[in-house]
Amino acid sequence: MSHWSRILLLAASVFVTSAASAQQWLTLHQTAQPQWLELPSRVEAVAHATVSAQTSGRIVELPFDVNDVVPQGAVIVRFTDVEQRARFNQAEAALNEAQTRRDEASKELARIRELRDQGLVAISVFDNAKANFDGALAQVKQAQAALAVAAEQLEQTVVRAPYAGILQQRFVEVGELATPGTPLLRGLSLEDLRMVSQLPQSQLLAAKNSPAVALRLADDRIVYLGAATITVAPEANSANHSFPMRVQLPQADYSQYGLYPGSWARLRVQIGELPVLLIPQQAVLWRGEVSSVWVQHQQSAVLQPVRVTHFDADHYQVISGLSAGQIIAADGLAYLQAPAKGTAND
Repeated sequence: MSHWSRILLLAASVFVTSAASAQQWLTLHQTAQPQWLELPSRVEAVAHATVSAQTSGRIVELPFDVNDVVPQGAVIVRFTDVEQRARFNQAEAALNEAQTRRDEASKELARIRELRDQGLVAISVFDNAKANFDGALAQVKQAQAALAVAAEQLEQTVVRAPYAGILQQRFVEVGELATPGTPLLRGLSLEDLRMVSQLPQSQLLAAKNSPAVALRLADDRIVYLGAATITVAPEANSANHSFPMRVQLPQADYSQYGLYPGSWARLRVQIGELPVLLIPQQAVLWRGEVSSVWVQHQQSAVLQPVRVTHFDADHYQVISGLSAGQIIAADGLAYLQAPAKGTAND
């Protein structure tokens, strides 16, 4: 007997008690798992718009360049605001003046009302004071409306991003004069996206009734999105008999997954459920590319070759070699190292 064989026998004798006693057996049962249809899909932006000028002015600032990622609410264009600020200050001063006159008219009306109640002034004097007060109130409302317009015009000298996204094109440069309606910038959203793919005719009804969708990223990560809005075009492609399909993604920041408009990903659409046989990964013994498990047979166990595929971090899915109702060793390596093989009946 070689030196290496004696070492293996010694190791086996050390593990005999602990491995045999700790050995567990599993009875295989089929479980229903979602059945997914994977389709290559293109990422497409739903929200994309051209921002135009709403006031006149010379452009003094363009903080972002083409292909920059722009946060929502960030300043993307700034105009000179000398004229608009002067109008705002003028409207603010007019409002202060109108409010002062209203206060004076209110005090005069209160004084005249008191004299009228004492019978010291004529009714016509009171009516005149009341008319002056009503006119002062109207002037205050007019001044408030003028101030709101001036504030809006002043605010329009600063253009902010309506949503987070990518700046695609600039139509103006710093120093140019813009008037209302002048196109300024064009961009698209990174949070409002959809997947566009071609749906095989055979899966048309199943995809329309799909309860959930997911994405398989380039690094094989799976992003589960739950229920989503699926739109299938009512006309098939005459060349390959497939239907254009759009899947609206829930609003989120997909840049963290490397998903940008124009890129590709694998769209997974749940089209039903299938019974599958799952076994723990530690139950499988690998010898090169050959996989086997210990299967209980009468009062002993035999090594059964099986075909498996990766299912998740802890399980393999059985393709062939096993069936529901069979009993296997939960830890194949531990059973291999235990000379006193235990069974489910031990």
